[in-house]
Amino acid sequence: MNNRDLNLHSFVLNCGFKEEDIISIKNDASFRKYYRIKNKNLIVMDAPPEKGESIEQFRTVADIIHSFNLNAPQIISSDTKHGFMLLEDFGQTSFSNILNKDNESELYKKAVEVLIEINRQSKSKEKELSKLKSYSIDFLVNESLLFIDWYLEKRKGELVSNDQKKEFIQILSDFYNNIKPQSSTLVLRDYHVDNLFYLNNQKSLRQVGLIDFQDAVIGSPLYDLASLLEDVRRPLKINLKKKLLEFYIKTINTNVQDAEREMRFFSIQRNLKILGIFCRLSIRDKKDSYLKYLPNTVKLIRKNLKDPFFINLVNWLKQFKNHELI
Repeated sequence: MNNRDLNLHSFVLNCGFKEEDIISIKNDASFRKYYRIKNKNLIVMDAPPEKGESIEQFRTVADIIHSFNLNAPQIISSDTKHGFMLLEDFGQTSFSNILNKDNESELYKKAVEVLIEINRQSKSKEKELSKLKSYSIDFLVNESLLFIDWYLEKRKGELVSNDQKKEFIQILSDFYNNIKPQSSTLVLRDYHVDNLFYLNNQKSLRQVGLIDFQDAVIGSPLYDLASLLEDVRRPLKINLKKKLLEFYIKTINTNVQDAEREMRFFSIQRNLKILGIFCRLSIRDKKDSYLKYLPNTVKLIRKNLKDPFFINLVNWLKQFKNHELI
């Protein structure tokens, strides 16, 4: 038994439970691990600080979500030094577990309504949001370089010069500066059906339980909408996506063409990053299960690159032959 396990068991004991009370559950693509407490609506989050995980950031964002009167897990106990938290367990009713053809439209609309509420509430919560990093163009570009490092170079074997990387950075920066996205909204960053729970014992928007938000930032509300509607794990039918986007645009009363283009930009940026992350998980971390999503990721990027606004990125990609993005 290693030191991490010993610290975990010590934390569990301090919370009033036994070592045999915890059950490991499926983990995500991060360094975090999760354990259920038997016969209790409780989960232990194991977020090792030495791997860059921060339970204090989770607490900060959870407090912000609660201040919006939205639903994040209640924090029961924590050990900041070692990176453990005892949390309310939302159970098994994630959207991805319960979605079917009968409830799909209703659940997605509820998820969009939560984003609309986050956008509305963010306008009066500057003090709370000031604790978070800004999702600046430098931040976005740095993420997008994962696409070059891990997809183009390491997976596809392309050679990308420093000058080509600088050109790529400039192209994305020009897109961002031309679009001029709103940049003062809480952005959860992994807003998709795996991280949303339907809570039947709650009312209104609190029926949507939010998890995996510790990397939240301040940025454009269209980022999380792109994350939800252009999710490579669960592609939406065109008609439903169009209906949800129209509902969002009409509700927040924004320009249709501007909103559509901004969402395309964030979808492209996010999915370029995802290509890099999924390849890194396979090559570096020996986690191949995410490779099955590469075709959907490529398909979404290709679709959005058809907008002539993004021609400079299309031309940049033409320098490289060993990919399927154009």
